[in-house]
Amino acid sequence: MADRRHPPNRLLSWERLQRGWSYEEVADRIRVEMARCQETDTGLSANTVRRWETGERWPDPRYRKHIVVIFNKPATDLGLLTLEELDVRPEAETIAEFRRLCEIMTGETEDGVSRSRVLRGLLGLGALPMLSPLLALAPDTAQAAQQAGDPTAYATIAACHRKMYWSSPARPLYEAAYAHTQLGLDLVRGSAGTAKSAFAASLAQSALLTARLAFFDLGRPAVADRCFDVGLSATREAGDHNLAVAVLGHMAFAPIFGRQPERARSLLDAARQHTWHGVHPAVRAWLHCTASESEARAGASTASRHHIDLATAALDAAEAADVEMPAWLDFFDASRLHSFAGYAALIGGDHAEAAVRLTSALDLLGPEAGKQRSVVLADLAACHPDDGDRQADYLNRALDAVEREWYGTGLNRIREVRPQLGDSPLGCELDERIGALALV
Repeated sequence: MADRRHPPNRLLSWERLQRGWSYEEVADRIRVEMARCQETDTGLSANTVRRWETGERWPDPRYRKHIVVIFNKPATDLGLLTLEELDVRPEAETIAEFRRLCEIMTGETEDGVSRSRVLRGLLGLGALPMLSPLLALAPDTAQAAQQAGDPTAYATIAACHRKMYWSSPARPLYEAAYAHTQLGLDLVRGSAGTAKSAFAASLAQSALLTARLAFFDLGRPAVADRCFDVGLSATREAGDHNLAVAVLGHMAFAPIFGRQPERARSLLDAARQHTWHGVHPAVRAWLHCTASESEARAGASTASRHHIDLATAALDAAEAADVEMPAWLDFFDASRLHSFAGYAALIGGDHAEAAVRLTSALDLLGPEAGKQRSVVLADLAACHPDDGDRQADYLNRALDAVEREWYGTGLNRIREVRPQLGDSPLGCELDERIGALALV
C-alpha cells in the first residue's frame, strides 16, 4: 500500500458510513453532480474515494466542491481543508460557532430556534445529527492536554455509573450521569491527541448510559436524543465502531416504539455499516436483536425471526472465539437474546414458542437484572390470553419487579398487556397497583 501523505480523513469516512454509502456510491453521486454542472469526472473511481479517506491522496478542488454538495455539510465538517486553509478562518467565526453549538446542546437557543430545527437546517432532512464540531474546536496543544486531566479517572467514574445502573434509583443516577457527560464534553474540548480519543471513548459510554436512563427509565425522549447526539459524535472522535453501533442501535428504539419502521430501519442500516469494521460478534448479535424487535413491531414476522437466527449465530461465534466482550455491553447476553426472541414469537402469534423462549430468558436472568425481569414477566403474561389467573400472576410479579427497581419501559409493557384482563376483579386490582406506581 502506498505511504500516507496525509492523516486519515475520519470525518469524511464517518459521514459516508452514517449514510450507508459505499466508496462506489460516493463516486457515483459526485459524477452525477459533476454532470449536472457539465464537468468531466476523469479519473474518479471508488478507489479514489478510498484513498481520500486513508490519507493516500487529498481531494482535488474540482471534487471538493461537489463533495460538500452531496454530503450537505461544510468543508470543515468533512475534513477537506488543509491546515493552511484552516488558518484563514476568522477567530471570531470560530468563537461564534462554538457558542452556537453549546446553545444547541443545552436546548433552546437565545433566538428561540429549537435544536431539532437547527439540526435539520445544518444537516438536511434525513441526515443523522452529528455535533462533532463541538468536540473538534479545542486547540491541539500540550497545554490543553495537561489541563484536561486524566482520561483513566474519567473512565473509572463512567464505569461505576454503568455498574450502578442495575441497582440504583434511576432519577439520581441519571442526574449524576448527565453531569458526568457534560464534564466529558468539556474534557474532550480541552484535550488533544491520544488523551482526546480516550476521553471521547468514555464520553460516548457516559452519554449512552445517560440517554438510556432518560429514554427507557424516565421517559424523557428529548433529553435522550440530545445525549445520543453527543455519544454518536464522541464515537467518531474516538474512532470506535463498536460504540457507534450501540449508539445508533439505541437511537432506533424511539422510532421502533413510535411505529416508525422506516426511520428505525435507516438508523439500524447506519449501525450495520459499522459492523463491517471488525466489531465484536456480541455487538452484532445485539444489533440483530434490536432489528428483530423493529421488524416484529412493524408486522414483518419472517424478517424478525431471521434476525433472531443471525443474532444466535453471532452470539455463538462470540462464545466460540472466546474474545472478551466490551465492558459496557452489560445490557446484552444469552438471556436478553431469549427475551428478544420471545417477543418476536409473541408478536408473530406463536404463543407457545414465545412462552418457551421467555421462560428461558427468565431462568437465565441474574439477580441484578430486575429491570429486564419486569419486561419478560409482562411478555409472559401476554403469552396466556385465555388464562386470566396466570396473566394476573405474571403481571403482579412484573409490578413487584418494578417496585423493587423502577423501570419505565417495564411499566409501559405491563400497561400494554393489562387490557387483556378487561374489567375483571383481577384487572381492577392491577389498575390500583399501576396507578400507585405511576405517581412515584
